[in-house]
Amino acid sequence: MSEYQQSLAALASAAPPEGNGDLATIAWQHIREDIIGGKFAPGTRLRIALLRNIYGIGATPLREALSRLVSERLVVSMDRRGFAVAPISLKELRELTNLRKLLEKEALRQSLENGDEKWEANVVSSIYRLGRQHERIQAGDLEAIDGWEQLNQEFHETLVAACDAPFLLHFRQTVYLYLKRYRQICLSLTSPSRDVHLEHVAMQRAAISRNYELLCTLTDEHLERTYQRIAESGALEEEPVHK
Repeated sequence: MSEYQQSLAALASAAPPEGNGDLATIAWQHIREDIIGGKFAPGTRLRIALLRNIYGIGATPLREALSRLVSERLVVSMDRRGFAVAPISLKELRELTNLRKLLEKEALRQSLENGDEKWEANVVSSIYRLGRQHERIQAGDLEAIDGWEQLNQEFHETLVAACDAPFLLHFRQTVYLYLKRYRQICLSLTSPSRDVHLEHVAMQRAAISRNYELLCTLTDEHLERTYQRIAESGALEEEPVHK
């Protein structure tokens, strides 16, 4: 199986939980969220005893959750030595960024074609909320950063919300979360050298004016700047390093 096929298989396996409330699903949700959020650093040994103490869940559902995360490439199995958080690398970051660009372009195309006045209003409302959060951060409120991350995700989701292609949106969202892991781990190591909010405002205006070509250009540049900033953090090796 090629790396591209493996990536698609990982995306397909990252299906949303069924919501049946079983302990394995609950464990999967919590561990996945903590890996993506950067609470578990790449290479961290995920010992069952430690996870039981953190989440209050038994060994069997924890192992089921970890096996599911292996299929999603967020955890690696270490043969008889248990599990560890999957490593990150420049090579994977490049692949994910390129894949996000491809998925985003098609999702934006369909969204701009289908979007109505309600969609436009939601886009305007989203950029307004994101702007207010940006102002709080600029004023020195560091506690607003977590809220900004959520509003940033909501803004990008709102832009593609009129896309009527559920599988496309699912794959796009999965790639977004993989990239979020890189941002959470690496961006704290660098100083911002760009005005991300101005980039978002330009994207919003292009979307409302239905200027697809301009929006694609702005989106590509937006994603590429994030890639470059993470790459310049010095936190990543070219290839994954398994500890």
